[in-house]
Amino acid sequence: MKKRIRIEVLFFLIFILLGESLFAISAKEIIRKSEDAVRGRTQIIVFEIKIKTRRWERTLKMTSWEDRFKKKSFSEITAPRKDAGNRFLLLNKNMRHYIPKLQKVVKISPSMMLQSWMGSDFSNDDIVKESSIIEDYNHLIDGKKNIDGFECYRVILKPKPNAPVVWGKIIYYARVKDYLPVKKEFFNEHNVLKKYMTFKNFRKIGGRVIPTVYKMQTVKKKNRYTEMVIKKAKFNVRISKRKFTLQNLKRR
Repeated sequence: MKKRIRIEVLFFLIFILLGESLFAISAKEIIRKSEDAVRGRTQIIVFEIKIKTRRWERTLKMTSWEDRFKKKSFSEITAPRKDAGNRFLLLNKNMRHYIPKLQKVVKISPSMMLQSWMGSDFSNDDIVKESSIIEDYNHLIDGKKNIDGFECYRVILKPKPNAPVVWGKIIYYARVKDYLPVKKEFFNEHNVLKKYMTFKNFRKIGGRVIPTVYKMQTVKKKNRYTEMVIKKAKFNVRISKRKFTLQNLKRR
């Protein structure tokens, strides 16, 4: 029995090595190039966010600042008036939410990172990008697949031991021609597909071609989705250190 297990493990390792050797680029490099294509070292982005459920629909506007390599981000809802002033800060791997109506800062614990952000299909982790799909996951190329008319690499991401991530597995589809993301599928620890995000409307904005429509949908909820549309974007610009501070989060 032990000999059989060893043989199966050996074949799996050979499969991984042969799979990588069939491509001129590694799985990790595909993800790195994809992330670099859509995100600069720093970025300032203005979003319009449409949240639709079976019973209601609403639209938010939000501006986000991110220093990707220092792992800092700050987001602020600017409209509508009843939601304006809600702010989110990621600093030293800690996420905090300022609630203007209460004039109070709430710390978001790691167990809450998977929870819905503002009633949307995005999670808290999606908004502040606390986890890193480059550093926190192992990567494996699983061939190519046509998605929405684009030839894409299919890359499987599985979390490293003790990595601070919320997903048990992610399947990432990136265009072969330029590595831009086309689709992501998110699985829980039981290998059940829970959500998927599609990337559309590829166009030049902020000096680079990127997908400008991100649509997140929850499985088994056909009448529900959240769509984030990029209205403005700046990449690799200087962002003041004061932006990523508790003082800025709490300001009135």
